[in-house]
Amino acid sequence: MKTEIQQLIQQAIKSAFGIDFDVEKIKVDYPPEGMGDFSTNVALLLAKEIGKSPMEVAEELRDKIALKDVGLEKVEVALPGFLNLYLAEKAVQEVIAEINEKGSQFGNLEKKNEKIMIEYSQPNTHKEFHIGHLRNVFIGSTLVNVLKKAGSDVIAANYIGDTGTHIAKCLWGLVKFHPGEDLSKIENKTEFLGKVYSEAVQKIESDEKYKDEFKQIQKRLEDGDEEIVKLWKETRQWSLDEFSAIYKELGVSFDEIFYESEEEIAGKKMLPNLLEKGVAKKSQGAVIADLEEYDLGVLVLQRGDGSVLYGLKDIPLAIEKFEKYKIDGSVIVADVRQSLYFRQIFKILEQMGFEKKMVHIGYEFVALKGGESMSSRKGNVVPAQYLIAAVANEVKRKFPETDISSEIGLGAVKFFMLKYSSGTKIDFDINESVKIEGTTGPYVQYAHARIASILQKASLLRLSLSGGSLRLSLSNVSNKRERALIFELLKFPDLIEEISRNFEVHHLSKYATDLADKFHSFYNDCKVIDETNPELTAARLELVKAVQIVLAEVLRLMGISAPDKM
Repeated sequence: MKTEIQQLIQQAIKSAFGIDFDVEKIKVDYPPEGMGDFSTNVALLLAKEIGKSPMEVAEELRDKIALKDVGLEKVEVALPGFLNLYLAEKAVQEVIAEINEKGSQFGNLEKKNEKIMIEYSQPNTHKEFHIGHLRNVFIGSTLVNVLKKAGSDVIAANYIGDTGTHIAKCLWGLVKFHPGEDLSKIENKTEFLGKVYSEAVQKIESDEKYKDEFKQIQKRLEDGDEEIVKLWKETRQWSLDEFSAIYKELGVSFDEIFYESEEEIAGKKMLPNLLEKGVAKKSQGAVIADLEEYDLGVLVLQRGDGSVLYGLKDIPLAIEKFEKYKIDGSVIVADVRQSLYFRQIFKILEQMGFEKKMVHIGYEFVALKGGESMSSRKGNVVPAQYLIAAVANEVKRKFPETDISSEIGLGAVKFFMLKYSSGTKIDFDINESVKIEGTTGPYVQYAHARIASILQKASLLRLSLSGGSLRLSLSNVSNKRERALIFELLKFPDLIEEISRNFEVHHLSKYATDLADKFHSFYNDCKVIDETNPELTAARLELVKAVQIVLAEVLRLMGISAPDKM
């Protein structure tokens, strides 16, 4: 609806002033109650250009806006030059029929001629999958779902770190401190690897002689030493098996999986070309990309000992994505601390003549409330499985009567992490996440379950959802709740459009909470099932059903279940 109104105002500007005004500059908002359904300040932007006061511009635009083209009833001018637009009652009510007709397809945007690859998760083998990884997965998988709904062709990709210094340290720790140990008998293998890695790091930092030993293991691995490669493959598989199990539990899947070990080979082959083109140069035995002139510092691509760093792997991967998969854009979800790094990579690719649409979405730290910041090196990470189990146990404790504690718990974890913007640090509060009120997953799930109960009751009473007149009078206090609820539903397609542009998936949880709030307010003030008034009952049942459809779809986009009972 916002897009249609933007276009309508653009046409009005052309008609009134003969100006081809950029539609992207026309900001359409939802104003406070009593100030219209939509509002725009475009007259204030145009005033100086046209040489008239904002109020004069607004009044001329008001007279040029074709109201009926998008179901508007009237446009009012408000100081200091706002245009407040009101939807016709019929247009508002038609939303209910549209939702019930389209079902989960409501909010789907027109198919775009665009293929986007979303790369997310990117865990490192030989380390535990922790709660920071969960945030990455939730942002990435939600973005995949939203962009698909927005009409894009989406490829979900994962880039697994299965080589590098951290793995060499872990393998050295195994060889040095656990020789002859029967690894097959270790129960929690990935937890064991995490502890070995932490142990190795601390030993190397405490004694210089250990650094040389670890470097020897790293060189043996890079040289293809049979014994070390065998140990690497075995322990690598432990991590890959755990990743698969976690992804299955989280309900996410990938169309493509890349491995750092494979991209390292491609990077080494590409290195001579980078040097020849002058994109990279040798410096004190190492190979670097000097980006100082762009205020991006220096990126080391290869150390003096010949070991390859991340950049020399990400460059060929970026090219492979576009050339092999014919994508139009690449979006990478990764820790915000890598922001400079990705700007460096994008600049190097640009210098190579490879200018493509590439975006990095950075996200901040996650910690348990009251706990210290996580670090694999310190060995104090919070495993993902621990958090998921802890939240499910809290659900059991608070709601002992439920038989879907795991389902509610997982939804609570996802919702809590997704309700924050990616640039906000999260102190995960287990108790807060499972509350049945506020901005929480259980609160939204409860609204869906409550609706399911209403519809089940209607079915038992043999009350029909079809045939309702939908003539919901908007004249009295209670029916203001109806209109507010319907208008909230109408916002959903605009939300999908906005997230597909700005990638800010946290707006979904805000919308889900607002919709649940308005449903509960409506339900408290408006009697849904009134056997003495079958026409109004049928209309309100259709409204309730529409709310259920949209709530379920919002939860689905976030990867959260929509239970029929709690």
